[in-house]
Amino acid sequence: MNLYNKYICKILCKGFLLLLMCHVCFSLQANNKELKGKFSLRSVNFVQKSIDVRKSDETLYFSLRAYSLQGLNKVDVYFESPSGNEIIQTTCSNKKKTKVGMLLGRILFKKKSENGEWKINKIVVVDLEGNSYTYNKEFLAENKFTHSLMIQSKR
Repeated sequence: MNLYNKYICKILCKGFLLLLMCHVCFSLQANNKELKGKFSLRSVNFVQKSIDVRKSDETLYFSLRAYSLQGLNKVDVYFESPSGNEIIQTTCSNKKKTKVGMLLGRILFKKKSENGEWKINKIVVVDLEGNSYTYNKEFLAENKFTHSLMIQSKR
């Protein structure tokens, strides 16, 4: 009889752990859906359509408009090389800490940068509470955001 009680207790403990794990997974999924509604990427615009780095390092200037219900803190932009072997990142801060921000950014492309079409790999919008939402390159392409730039280099 005592062995039978241990067996039932063991099954109940496993069931409880499984239930707890399912609850955590569903909570995380719900939180991601909740966060998506709190963020919005409205536009991305490059000042230049191409950059020539054959003679010297050059800076790309761009603007982007983003929104966060909790207040916009910063936006991280990641550029990917044509081969996908190199990723460079820049951060645009919202100094006013407003919900909607028209942010200006810049990123330096060096002489040794890979020749060809560079694309934005992802854009991460971060609110004042530390929550973030990532817009990937597929989202940018599907929604017709400016997300590519031609780099002319000796490499």
